[in-house]
Amino acid sequence: MKLSRQCGEMTDDEVYKPPFLVFTGQKINAIYSDPEVSKYRGNPLIEALPKILTKLEAAKGLAKFPQYSEDMRNQPAHLRLHYIQDTLEFFTPLGIHIDLEQRISRIIRLGYQARNPILPEFWQNTKRSLDLIDPNGFVPRSPRSTAKSMTIIGLSGIGKSTGVEEILLLYPQIINHSRYLNKNLTLRQIVWLKLDCPHDGSIKGLCINFFQAVDDLLGTQYYTNYTKGRQTVDDMIPNMARVASIQSLGMLVIDEIQNLSLAKSGGCQKMLNFFVQLINTIGLPVILVGTYKAWSVLSSEFRQIRRGTGQGDFVWDTMKEDETWQTFVKSLWRYQYVQIASPLTPELSHTLYYECQGITDFAAKIYMLAQVRAVSSGKERITASIIKSVAKDCLRTATKVLNALKETDADKKLRLLMDCEDVKPIDLEPFIEEGIERLANEDSSSVIGEDQSDSESSPSEEIKPTEPSQELSELANSKLPKEKEISSNSVPIKATQKSRTRNKQTDSKDTLPEIVAKKASTGVSCYEALKEAGYIKSVSEYQL
Repeated sequence: MKLSRQCGEMTDDEVYKPPFLVFTGQKINAIYSDPEVSKYRGNPLIEALPKILTKLEAAKGLAKFPQYSEDMRNQPAHLRLHYIQDTLEFFTPLGIHIDLEQRISRIIRLGYQARNPILPEFWQNTKRSLDLIDPNGFVPRSPRSTAKSMTIIGLSGIGKSTGVEEILLLYPQIINHSRYLNKNLTLRQIVWLKLDCPHDGSIKGLCINFFQAVDDLLGTQYYTNYTKGRQTVDDMIPNMARVASIQSLGMLVIDEIQNLSLAKSGGCQKMLNFFVQLINTIGLPVILVGTYKAWSVLSSEFRQIRRGTGQGDFVWDTMKEDETWQTFVKSLWRYQYVQIASPLTPELSHTLYYECQGITDFAAKIYMLAQVRAVSSGKERITASIIKSVAKDCLRTATKVLNALKETDADKKLRLLMDCEDVKPIDLEPFIEEGIERLANEDSSSVIGEDQSDSESSPSEEIKPTEPSQELSELANSKLPKEKEISSNSVPIKATQKSRTRNKQTDSKDTLPEIVAKKASTGVSCYEALKEAGYIKSVSEYQL
């Protein structure tokens, strides 16, 4: 006997499927405004976009400063361990972010310039362009395409993906058009789409991911229509281009492009040629984002797309220990949750830089975990020794990358970075749990200790944190880095050597017994006293 379906039970076709996309943006109805550039006028795809931002407007739009007040430092330790994690939400735009925002702004609008859906010949030209798509890799050049492309290369954790995503969120992802200039215009415009390159570097996998992503955004059935049955890669390639044209996709961002280096023989060239066709035939801008492992692939196989690159290649290097680093660290240092305020001094700034080598993700997490350790240990202040100990514990998997960054020879440094595997993300939970357990086992009557080995600097040496509004104004008025300046640079190790020399000169007037005797009166051990004076060094300090 056939059983009836119970209420709420799903059929095979109704089985819930989790969304494919994790990173998505806003969906809005079109509101048209003057694009302020004459060549962009009369195009609803451009007029529906947000206004072109100034540097200051872009900085304000990108900045993320979590709520903070000095009262948080007086809260119980177990509550402050929760506040401390707000540091991970912090994002301060730097010159490189403003430069990238301006490039993406131009790329999206230039891509739409030759794709105007209200022109009578638009759909005819679209069909003609789609017919030019060649699955075998031939790359024709369409005279009407105004699309540009860009490649972004940098270390894992340097902030590439985060920076790109924050800029994309300045734009709505979906714009619904219904009426333009008193005429009906039924169109759902996808302004941007960000996908990860498949782990096997396959075009088929990319096409499938694309159809799934568009279905998630629009509720369409492209995945079912274009992947079921005996659909081959040769069938999927033009269909992917067709969907991108129909939905007026403004820009396609492919992250983790280093996966191409792991592709099968010939896979790299075929996929890169496919990207070139999207740019040259249907006018779809493509941005590729990857680590240094993609360098060899892009430099050898991507010459065609590089010749069509109008916005320049973007090598996202670590920050130098200069005014850019100072802007970043002063912003970060505002978020202190320890009971004893620790002014930002040149020593603390340099220590944090040396341990993270200008990688923003490492810097924020080391700073956060240093506060966790300061709270759980009862020291309740940020010191150079705590920063060093936390970096030693949490950056073990990144040792190879950090050593490569410390290489002063530019060519050797690049070779080392190309050989490095992607940096594994820092697992914060064990360190936070360690802090919680330490607090639980600590006697409530314990006295707050102070690390005398990191004495406070004089007020003249203190680096004053700036307010967000002042900081953004300074950033907007500063000169943006030139294209040649955004490239691989050697790490300023000389500053470290200079610091070591200065310490030796300062303490050279005292003998070893005198140094130990002076520090013993303050409770500092013999080992720590000699280490502070520069007579005890790490076993790996001078390792090549």
